[in-house]
Amino acid sequence: MNSHDADAPLTDDDLALLAALADAQEQADPMPPGMLDRIALAVSLELMNAELAVLTSDALQPARAEVDTVTFTASTISLMVTWAPSDDGVRVAGWITGGGVRVDLHTSTAVHTSTSDATGRLEWPAVQPGSVRFVIHPVREGDRAVATPFIEIPGAS
Repeated sequence: MNSHDADAPLTDDDLALLAALADAQEQADPMPPGMLDRIALAVSLELMNAELAVLTSDALQPARAEVDTVTFTASTISLMVTWAPSDDGVRVAGWITGGGVRVDLHTSTAVHTSTSDATGRLEWPAVQPGSVRFVIHPVREGDRAVATPFIEIPGAS
């Protein structure tokens, strides 16, 4: 067995071997889509001390092949969102329990804000397809923000 000094700098052969291993790993078991977004959410939740909303059990049932409506619930609020293709990307509509609630729709490149009307309706008329999450801002002083997990909003099929 050859001895190896773990404190010695990496050689060109070491770097080539590590690059080959990384390529093989990426080919055999690539990172799942949206993984970096989910990691960023976990870190940001820790930093902002937000409550995490969950998908309701109805949303988890395989009602049809293409899901275009989901509902999130938290201890104090519920948010239902639906989406449909539009000329400018995807139109996202939502309904939340309460009027005057600010909800941010986060994509990997932008944050789109909407405030619910008196009936709880929200709208984001032009969102790009991909991973999104929602952050519901507190209405009352002392309440915590509520964040949803990332969901995948598809483009036109």
